[in-house]
Amino acid sequence: MKGSAINWCDSTFNGWEGCTQVSPGCDHCYAETRDGRHLTEPVSHWGKGAPRRVVSDVKWREPLKWNRDAAESGTRPRVFCASLADWADREAPTGQRERLWALIRETSNLDWLLLTKRAGNIRRMLPPDWGAGYPNVWLGVTVEDRRHGVPRLDVLRSIPAAVRFASIEPLLEDLGTVDFTGINWAIIGGETGSGARSMDTVWVEAIIEQCRAQNVAPWVKQLGKMPSDSGSELVVIDEDGRQSGNAEDWNLWPEHLAHLKVRELPPVDRDEIDKGLHEADLGRIAAELGLLAAGLEPEEAVVELKLRGEYLSAERRLFLNRHERGQILLAYKGLYGPKRKWSEFLRVIGVARRTAYDLLDAALGTETAEISECAETAHSPRKERRPPVRLEFDTAVDKAVASLNRIFRGLTETQRQQALDALVDRLGVRTGIRLAA
Repeated sequence: MKGSAINWCDSTFNGWEGCTQVSPGCDHCYAETRDGRHLTEPVSHWGKGAPRRVVSDVKWREPLKWNRDAAESGTRPRVFCASLADWADREAPTGQRERLWALIRETSNLDWLLLTKRAGNIRRMLPPDWGAGYPNVWLGVTVEDRRHGVPRLDVLRSIPAAVRFASIEPLLEDLGTVDFTGINWAIIGGETGSGARSMDTVWVEAIIEQCRAQNVAPWVKQLGKMPSDSGSELVVIDEDGRQSGNAEDWNLWPEHLAHLKVRELPPVDRDEIDKGLHEADLGRIAAELGLLAAGLEPEEAVVELKLRGEYLSAERRLFLNRHERGQILLAYKGLYGPKRKWSEFLRVIGVARRTAYDLLDAALGTETAEISECAETAHSPRKERRPPVRLEFDTAVDKAVASLNRIFRGLTETQRQQALDALVDRLGVRTGIRLAA
């Protein structure tokens, strides 16, 4: 839903509805209460074994429009997922979590805020290409009390993410000293709705002070329906001078609570995020290349270690031309081709087989590269090499732009433009193309 009553996000998205209570923070769940009214279906979607309701394709397409709008306006809306479910629920409908990851990858102009009380499920339910985290995903856990909520922070900080946040809502008790190491943002709020439990302003003040000391951005959402102030009931007076009972509107808070009117966002340096993701991916490649080299003879291992260093250094240089990149792949081809590990090597570095042979063409010339390819596959059947596909002009341009965006994904915006400028220089042409962020 575009637009939201939740003041720390711009929109909410629910690919499915339904959940199961897991801790005291769930006791008065507004989403479960809503589901109990049977507004969508005459069955319950709450509880272990209850069917979750998948929303319509129309709803699934809404974020695509938000993404287009954000690209046109130059903004980055925050999308909370999921307000009527838990994205890390083991009973999520089959295939829908994978569908969610695909949608998130397709909406790079949106910042997705994924919140869960199931911290122990996070790691196993991340997509295979998560790496150091998607640059447009903020991971968060609910922290409602000391017993159930605070330990979730330890799990969260161990998982790579562009931004990590704590939703300290509903805050049910004084949390005491909290270690916010690795956490970027803390949302604080009391419980609302029927049967709401009280939150004391002293608890809120203590969390804000700790956020300040640990460089965490605090965001006080509201004080809840039944707030207390230093142990006493907090009376909120509305504009007509009557007792309101609505501590969600901070314009009605007493003057002495003005210091709690804090709503800050975490500083997000997208260039630093992209740079960190690129380095993390190189770290993964280095580790997997080390595993791939485990079966080499000692002399071969020395050669591979040198090649690995050259490859990683070359990737950090960013402006490697095709011949230089092809030379490195050629050396690896000589090492792993006879051992029938060439395909596994290409998988590790994320280079398509056809692209790899195009690079070998650039290093040796087409005829030599084709001979090399045939040498490896002489003992196994293979399809005859097809002639290159001729594309229409518009299609060729679209494919080129898409490829460049994919190749430059790990670069900062400045590095992207420098890389494009270098590419243009080498092609000897002029263009006004600008890569998508």
